[in-house]
Amino acid sequence: MATTPDTPYEQQRAERAALPLHSTMMPLPLRVTDAMRRAEQLFPEQGIVSRLAPGVMERRSYADIGREARELAGALRELGIGPGQRVATLMWNHGRHLAAYYAVPAIQAVLHPLNPRLSADDLAWIIADAGDSALLIDADLLPLLEQIEQQVRIPHVIVNPLPQQASPGHTGAGRHDWSQLLREAEPLAQWPHGPLDENDPVSVCYTSGTTGRPKGVVYSHRSILLHGLGTALPDAFGLSGRDTLLTLTPMYHVNGWSVPYTAVMLGARQVFAGAHVRPAEVLDLILQEGVTAAFGIPTFWTEVLRALEAEPQRWELPRSLRIYAGGSPPPADMFRRFDQLGVSLQTGWGMTETSPIAHQTWLRPHTDTLSETERLELRTSNGLPLPFVEQRHVNDEGQPLPWDGSSRGELQVRGPWITAQYLSLPQARSATSHDGWLHTGDIVTIRPDGYMRLVDRQKDLVKSGGEWISSVELENALCDHPAVREAAVIGIPHPTWVERPLALVVLRDGHSTTAADLQEHLGARMPRWMLPDRIEFEAELPRTPVGKLDKKALRTLWGASNGAAT
Repeated sequence: MATTPDTPYEQQRAERAALPLHSTMMPLPLRVTDAMRRAEQLFPEQGIVSRLAPGVMERRSYADIGREARELAGALRELGIGPGQRVATLMWNHGRHLAAYYAVPAIQAVLHPLNPRLSADDLAWIIADAGDSALLIDADLLPLLEQIEQQVRIPHVIVNPLPQQASPGHTGAGRHDWSQLLREAEPLAQWPHGPLDENDPVSVCYTSGTTGRPKGVVYSHRSILLHGLGTALPDAFGLSGRDTLLTLTPMYHVNGWSVPYTAVMLGARQVFAGAHVRPAEVLDLILQEGVTAAFGIPTFWTEVLRALEAEPQRWELPRSLRIYAGGSPPPADMFRRFDQLGVSLQTGWGMTETSPIAHQTWLRPHTDTLSETERLELRTSNGLPLPFVEQRHVNDEGQPLPWDGSSRGELQVRGPWITAQYLSLPQARSATSHDGWLHTGDIVTIRPDGYMRLVDRQKDLVKSGGEWISSVELENALCDHPAVREAAVIGIPHPTWVERPLALVVLRDGHSTTAADLQEHLGARMPRWMLPDRIEFEAELPRTPVGKLDKKALRTLWGASNGAAT
């Protein structure tokens, strides 16, 4: 056995071993505006392309956007907007909206994107709930503001003129023209630096309000930047400074999936499609601007596929194109159709409360030996949690369930970009379980290898004769029929079974089928007791302001007007 050497080194080691270590890392806080400061320094020439109207394109750079952001920050400060005050936006996707994302936190105010597709009543309620002090608005949305102002007024309104529109100048008390205001203001000389609590608020977004009034979720410098880094990883969105990103996801919907932050952080080229864009214009943008990654909801990608199939010779999508779909599950047939075009389609899971990306569906190496059918089954799941996001599912008593691929329970998550509370001034409301996991309201299964699959929203499950029926499973099976474009399943009252499923189906252009044929198609995939008693054909299905199927509207329509199913 070796003896302890009697040397100066051994004496020093023994003395040092008894002393604690302290971190030697710089205590610099994470700060959102540092992303734009970096972009101005390293990527000043990188392009920001905005479609402002059909055929009207604006080409700017990070240097331009950064400068305008500092000018807007100075203007807001001169209007008396200070730390903690909320600055709302009613704007489409374009460069000036991107500038607002950095101007507002530059003066320690809080950005509040508003959804212009909501009703004036809903917007008035949200504005009042958030306590907004200023509004940045595109001029074409002023008629909506007039309706909002019948219920609530925001002290300062800054109007962004329409393309090719003469600047109107000041428009009355509290009204300001964007360009004139910025010309007269003193811009910030530099981006903020120095001490900061990285947990300070940066942005507030509201949930879609499908089960009552929307709820506010407040994001911090820390949560936004960690989320941005997480989504950029190869097994998430796989983004880099070499990418050209097309953000079809509205910037008012959960901060455009945080792409306006992530892209600036990386110095990626950005393309904004603006308002009321058509599928043909999107396809032209993809080809003309060399888009490598695009973000949008499945409903819009369905329309893009329809445009491609209607004019197969007009566009040839690059095989390097990656499409990220979210908001609702893309059907398996959408994956197959994009596969045939050589285009990558990927989905995941998230919600306003998770910033929003918590899961992405990438294939782990052990899946390489699976059949195409088995791989498609995984690709249509909701994937794996991103780094630092933890997942579990629990039963009605809140007890964790096994990851066996069959046990169904409520998904709960936690992580550094997941909310713990809802905004409810003067005191926040908890969003979590007693032990700190977010209640999602989603019913899921989790495989032993971690892949999570959404079975249904708790509110959308159909309870028939004491058994739960998944509307999502029925919808996915219906959409796998070659004649079906989309489907919605809701529960309607039944005198014996309490509820039975009703299926509402929209057919693809030029296709036809019958209810009996669809019943046979479903019967080959699931037990007969799960099949809908009725299948109705519709021209279109109602949607929420963020493009999701509006099942609340469907339940009101069919449950009230049609009575019990027979």
